Amino acid sequence: MGAEVEIIVKPPSMRASKEAAAELKRIEPDAIMLNLPENISDLVQDLASESIKYEDFIEEVGERLPSPVEAWIKGYEHILLELRELRRGPDVYCYGDLVSFEVEARRAIEVARLTLRTIITGRVDVDEWLKLFSEERRIVEAGSIREAEKVASTLIRYERAACISEHAPTHLKARLAREGMITRVRYVGQPYHFTPLETLRRKIAKGNVSREEVEALVREHVKFIREYVYRKPLLEALDEWSMKKLYWLYGCRDKP
Repeated sequence: MGAEVEIIVKPPSMRASKEAAAELKRIEPDAIMLNLPENISDLVQDLASESIKYEDFIEEVGERLPSPVEAWIKGYEHILLELRELRRGPDVYCYGDLVSFEVEARRAIEVARLTLRTIITGRVDVDEWLKLFSEERRIVEAGSIREAEKVASTLIRYERAACISEHAPTHLKARLAREGMITRVRYVGQPYHFTPLETLRRKIAKGNVSREEVEALVREHVKFIREYVYRKPLLEALDEWSMKKLYWLYGCRDKP
């Protein structure tokens, strides 16, 4: 029988991070795959085995990833700190595609630049936003396929494993199935409401977004930054955003 792999899909929120860590404790896997840049895999394993302190881990990661380091491991801090508490001492790997990571790093800078321009001028450069996310889509899609190959080739020698992903695991699940692995998908941090930019990325990926929608979503993104991100850390801001947008699912009778 092939390996049993639990795929944990988590949005970038504080609640999702804590629930993912709890899932790892429940599963007790022999191996864990984290969607962090693969060039820090050895450091994450050292952290999990308590060969390195978290402060030293952050410092060494800073020598391999662009600054600020915290931006690239955001949403994983709680999981990383909990790794040493797992009873079976699993092997831990990072499978994030480096090409996709570099694209994401450049995109983050461009998003900040375009957002600031909109805040200052009050205008939305629709063509720039479309170009940014359209170019990213092709590279990320190819990276997703490479990541699935990496996970499959690593987990083939284990009996029970867990894999954390930030996206719908289409390529990942299909590739593991080809190796005869049994997969189960668990979504944590639900309900979660996509941010305006996440919605924009998804619409562009599907090829069904109008220029009017692009402008509206960018303006909503600016509003999200002003009303949520300016006031608190990003992960907490995302939790608050989801709670207010999906208030009826959280048991609130009235809209906040």
